[in-house]
Amino acid sequence: MDNNYLFALWGLIMHLILLWGVLDVNFHSPIIRGMPIVPAPNGAPAKRLLLFVADGLRFQTFIEKPPPYLRDAMKNRGVWGISHTRVPTESRPGHVAIAAGLYEDPSAIFKGWQENPVDFDSVFNQSHTTWAWGSPDIIPLFTKGSKHNVYGQSYPSAWQDFDTKLSNQTRRLDSWVFDAYLKWLQSSVAETVINQNGIILFFHLLGCDTLGHTKKPNSREYVDNMNYVDKRIEEAVNATEDFFEKDTTAYIFTSDHGMTDWGSHGSGLPSETETPLITWGAGVKSSGFRQDVEQASITPLIASLIGIPIPINNEGALPWQYFNLDYREYVAHSLISNVKQLMHQITENRVISCQDSDYTDWRETQINDKIRKAQQHISKRNIMAGIREGNDAISLSKEALLYFRQYQRIRFLIYLSIMWLSWIVILFFKIAGAKRQYSRIFLLRLINVGFPCLLIIMLIVHITSNCNNWRLPCYASFAIISAWFAVTTYITSTPVFAETSTQTLVIDIGGTLLLLVIIFAGLTYRFAFSIGILLLLLIRAVKSEDVPVSMIWTSIALCVFPLLPVIEPHPHTYIVIIGVCIAIAIVIINEMSQSRRIMEIIRLVITSIIYMEFIDGRYWISWIILLTAPLSIWCHPIENKKRTLGVMLGFFCSLTLLSASYEPIFFMTLTLNLISWLEATSTTSKISGERNITEDLSKAAFFMLYVLLCFFGTGNMASISSFDPSWTRHFVTVFSPFLMTSLILLKLSIPLILVGCVSYSLELEECKKSNSLAVLFLGDCLSLPLMYCVTPYGSWLDIGSAISKFIIAISLPCLFVLLQCLSRPLMKLDFERFWIGPLSQKKHIV
Repeated sequence: MDNNYLFALWGLIMHLILLWGVLDVNFHSPIIRGMPIVPAPNGAPAKRLLLFVADGLRFQTFIEKPPPYLRDAMKNRGVWGISHTRVPTESRPGHVAIAAGLYEDPSAIFKGWQENPVDFDSVFNQSHTTWAWGSPDIIPLFTKGSKHNVYGQSYPSAWQDFDTKLSNQTRRLDSWVFDAYLKWLQSSVAETVINQNGIILFFHLLGCDTLGHTKKPNSREYVDNMNYVDKRIEEAVNATEDFFEKDTTAYIFTSDHGMTDWGSHGSGLPSETETPLITWGAGVKSSGFRQDVEQASITPLIASLIGIPIPINNEGALPWQYFNLDYREYVAHSLISNVKQLMHQITENRVISCQDSDYTDWRETQINDKIRKAQQHISKRNIMAGIREGNDAISLSKEALLYFRQYQRIRFLIYLSIMWLSWIVILFFKIAGAKRQYSRIFLLRLINVGFPCLLIIMLIVHITSNCNNWRLPCYASFAIISAWFAVTTYITSTPVFAETSTQTLVIDIGGTLLLLVIIFAGLTYRFAFSIGILLLLLIRAVKSEDVPVSMIWTSIALCVFPLLPVIEPHPHTYIVIIGVCIAIAIVIINEMSQSRRIMEIIRLVITSIIYMEFIDGRYWISWIILLTAPLSIWCHPIENKKRTLGVMLGFFCSLTLLSASYEPIFFMTLTLNLISWLEATSTTSKISGERNITEDLSKAAFFMLYVLLCFFGTGNMASISSFDPSWTRHFVTVFSPFLMTSLILLKLSIPLILVGCVSYSLELEECKKSNSLAVLFLGDCLSLPLMYCVTPYGSWLDIGSAISKFIIAISLPCLFVLLQCLSRPLMKLDFERFWIGPLSQKKHIV
């Protein structure tokens, strides 16, 4: 491992394997193809079903102000209850749960959670024919990969505009859907299926979700839209009953997710996870009975009402209480079909987990016994006993399915931990190690024989086990190889440290360890970063008597921000405008050039006018401010302090337009603090040529603290994980996930670029290699516990934050190099030299 190229290659392989492995272990798709379809029993109560999904309609608002037609359906003509959704409470996973009985497919992370990466089975696929109308973000989910029996129509994506000024046009999102259905009823296509069984008509209604984001779910506009949907549902039901034979159609009204009071969703608050469910029509009780269900249970309910097979990856349990008592025997057979469908998933997951396929697990034996008992009860006409037995079998099946899905996760994490610990040992000896003078040849030979033998034995055992899943042995192989290299490096190397005083060594090592612990804690508890800033100030005071007053006060001011609440989506205009006024004051005080002062003040004034919405900046003004930021920076002198201030002013306007609260004030405080560090460091002696490992680690910890403070100092990570369209309203309001996410990433990057510019000014590039390795070492140490925090469960905020923390830690060295590359042109390019140079040359020629 002494060769630098081999070391770099092996390090790259280790990082890629760990990154892929953690995501693979936690976000492997639960969807299994090729499982048999369990036929539906005969005697379904309905020939067709109308499914109304009001996107973003929460139960709390619905039940407080119930619309008249649906209220009558609840009390007098059907069954109702709360549909409990699971996080993430978003549109795509919500609709997949309703139509496929499948909760969030974790592997959807690899496609930005915009679509399922694996085609999945749904009630639409299993139906004879489905017609669907609605949003262009939802309808293609089900038409893509279908067996040509799902027909979908959508309105233009430009209609999904979150501009609050256009809220009066939101109603057309829902009116278009109902008008399309009424037009379909008058077409010849509807005539061809007038007596056909197994028909689904799907209505995706986006109006409540759009108004919830813009006007909030307690607003008059939100309630008015809910009442409008109610009126159009009544119209659609009456037209359906007139066109088709009466009492042959079932109806379901529900929502994919709820919404918070401030107009967001994605987390697990009751206002987000509780949605209304109303069922009425053919085969449904008409007593106003209430029965709460899990959202995935809507799938077997739909399938059983119209007599189609339950989708093969369904996890829901049929809510048999919804059915009319006249269909008890049919319901009992449907429950058995539900259990058999879950049993196929259990068997397949057991085989995938590399357990012996020649025997049946005791869990499967218990479930099979319950299926047999249920069938015996039904054959003896003891229907209710059969229903209870089938219901118990479903509960056992869901527990067994969860067990087998989690079976391999612990083993995967153990192999990844061994691999990563071994890599950290190799990296440590690369930074601080030297070759031993006396090598232990016998022990080295024993190691070089033992590890290959262990690898071969492991592969032989796997091949003879008849397991087709190679994921587990692949990770085990890399763990063995990495441990082999680590033990070899330990035998042939010894750590060497530069000669320095004991006090300095204790301060550097102790300070680095404390900062690393604080950084790890800060990823979960933001206030820890305040302690980290104060610790840096204390280390500076202990190592040097020169602690400028500006450094003390700006550090104390910077400590305040991690103690403030995480920034919420709705904007606090007055706080942002205060930040702009402070920026204007900084320009007036610090800028000596009259032309630059006027230029910066004009940019700041225009930014504040756009932010207060006196003018609309979406079409060109906001984008001009963003794209001309580098030009503004290059107009400032290249002297370190002035250019750093120019970087802050250049990006300040764009950051302000993407802000909702105190982010601009945080950015200015960070700038002043870093400038104070820059001034204090420039007065000390230059870095000596002697290599000092502890000093490198201390500087790396300093860099990591400020980088992570940029990410988490204002809680900005929540703006990606719990996205709200209001963040980008001054640039774009039409729903565009890629563009909106890019703008939010830019907002996160601006403070990081500032830190990169200051690190460049501190002349860290003179020891770039040693600092990069030190950052790599600390980042890898930090990523080891963080990989256990990554989880496929919870809200997008929980999932996204855990992934973000892990990826940030593992990619810090790359981020370090990237910031160095970005900072060089920002700090060194000079417009004055660019223009004066050619002019002086021309004068010389003349």
